[in-house]
Amino acid sequence: MVTIVDAKTEDQAFLYELYRSTRIEEVSAWGWEEGELDAFLRMQFDLRQRSYALQYPLAQHGILLHNGVKVGGIILQESPQDIRLIDLSLVPEYRNGGIGTALLKGLQDKAAAHRKSIRLHVIRSNPVVSLYERLGFRVAEGGELYAAMEWSGN
Repeated sequence: MVTIVDAKTEDQAFLYELYRSTRIEEVSAWGWEEGELDAFLRMQFDLRQRSYALQYPLAQHGILLHNGVKVGGIILQESPQDIRLIDLSLVPEYRNGGIGTALLKGLQDKAAAHRKSIRLHVIRSNPVVSLYERLGFRVAEGGELYAAMEWSGN
């Protein structure tokens, strides 16, 4: 079972390591030293945090717990019309184990009960796109790099 608890200031180190885990493969290919990689990823993480705070000031920042263990993070912003899935990440050892699917199905149940859609943006090359499609999300718009996807339970 996955539960969401509000992220606290003391969760920032976990959230950084989670972010790092989503980017390390990509940036490691650049041939940088470990210190350079870490400095770059910390800068990117801080910029992302500030950008999300400006774009989504009412967002809920959560920590995902599975049997009491921190397994991921989520950022959601709910409006009367929709639920925006701003970010969803799992630590590597908990990926591809059904946690993300269960969480998304739970969001779909909540959205359907309130006649809301779920909207998100994703990099088209991200393997999670196939999961979103299996769960009924459809591309609403997009360019070569990113796609806006939507699920409607109405």
